[in-house]
Amino acid sequence: MNGQLSEQPLAELIREISSKSLGGRVYLEYERVNVVAYFENGNLRYAASNLRTLRLREYLLQSELVSESDLAHFDKRVPDLELLKQLCARNLLSAAAAEQVQTKQVADVLRLALLWTEGTWAFESRSRLEEEIELKLDVGLLLLEAARRLPADFVATRFQHPAEVITPLAEPYENNLLPAEMFLLSRLDQPMALHDLIAVSGLGENEALQLVYSLALAGVVQREHWKSVFRGQQPAPPRLPAVTVAAPPPVEREEAREIDVEAFLARVKTAQTHYDVLGIDRDVSAESLKAIYYQLARLYHPDRFRKSEASLVTQLEAAFARVKQAYDTLRDDSLRATYNTKLQARKKAEHLAQPAQKETAPQPEPVVESVAEPFVPAVERAATHASHGQKLAGNEKTRRAAEAELLAAIKLDPKNAEYRVMLAELYRDLGLKLRAKGEAERAVAADPNNRRARDLLQALKSV
Repeated sequence: MNGQLSEQPLAELIREISSKSLGGRVYLEYERVNVVAYFENGNLRYAASNLRTLRLREYLLQSELVSESDLAHFDKRVPDLELLKQLCARNLLSAAAAEQVQTKQVADVLRLALLWTEGTWAFESRSRLEEEIELKLDVGLLLLEAARRLPADFVATRFQHPAEVITPLAEPYENNLLPAEMFLLSRLDQPMALHDLIAVSGLGENEALQLVYSLALAGVVQREHWKSVFRGQQPAPPRLPAVTVAAPPPVEREEAREIDVEAFLARVKTAQTHYDVLGIDRDVSAESLKAIYYQLARLYHPDRFRKSEASLVTQLEAAFARVKQAYDTLRDDSLRATYNTKLQARKKAEHLAQPAQKETAPQPEPVVESVAEPFVPAVERAATHASHGQKLAGNEKTRRAAEAELLAAIKLDPKNAEYRVMLAELYRDLGLKLRAKGEAERAVAADPNNRRARDLLQALKSV
């Protein structure tokens, strides 16, 4: 069985092989570069490429696990698996190190082939890998990362049925999802037609389709219409009963929506604790906490109001940064316990200090971000948030937290163009081009002489 990657990319081949518990070999070719991947009962066992930079020797030298002089004793034509076996037999490489370098090599081979949108593929079900290999490889995460990087125009071609039903399936592994993916998932609290999901998301069609595609490949949501190529094999999982699904009813009056938003902003602004920010009791369960957070995301996430006035969007971004900070703290049992201890300490300190205070003395404005800590000027706190956010932005796994830190910095020092440039660069790296452009424009408006902001805006406009 064979075909074109433009019609069936590797990510979808892997998804179907996994869902149907198939075994065999997938051979791919693009511009004289070959990749082969082996499967057993739907599980990926191994992958290799003829590209020199993806051969085992290169990885061993780069990681300095084996010296060049030791490798010189082995024929360069020896296959990677055989080379690894010989190195371990001669005690030149430990079993743990061998597994580590092999896992990285296989992951990189897949990262390359998962981005091919041209070339050919062939599947041979009778071909099997003789060696016993068990790699600890997160294939779902590799599919998710690849889907984010595929061209938006190509991803749009993978959807041929605007009315196909999208259904939330698994609990999202939040540490790996981007803010935009979490936001879209928050809009999907029940099976929903694709065109309705795009409409309620408030995002551009291509941007929304890419998010749905990523979540579907990661197994967080289920698509109704995947293109199937392995016909006559084991059947796909049974479809859900046909359901007529409509988008959530729109607010009848625009005035009512505006009042709700104003109430939300006022509550967050005056909140003294994370519990106040979310509007919950201190004994709230983890399940209820998550439901409340998703409800707030559905109602007040800034992405829902991109077509509104810039001032409203800015306020919502700052408010939702506090919501995210509160949720991240309270959903973690250890962080929540530490936070509760600080709250108790602050309450005790206030009680002890109360008799010494004069009745006419003005009360200081409560500080939410820090409990029982000395007062720090807003500008300095903004710089701290910005510095922390910039560090978090450098790590793909912590970029969600970076967004919250940078939004907090902007809230404290809204006229600082540098903070908006940092946020624009973060959105650019996350693939959120419209949001990046919007922040770059605000940075230029805040400081027209900021060359970094002007250059970034020019670059975003040319994309």
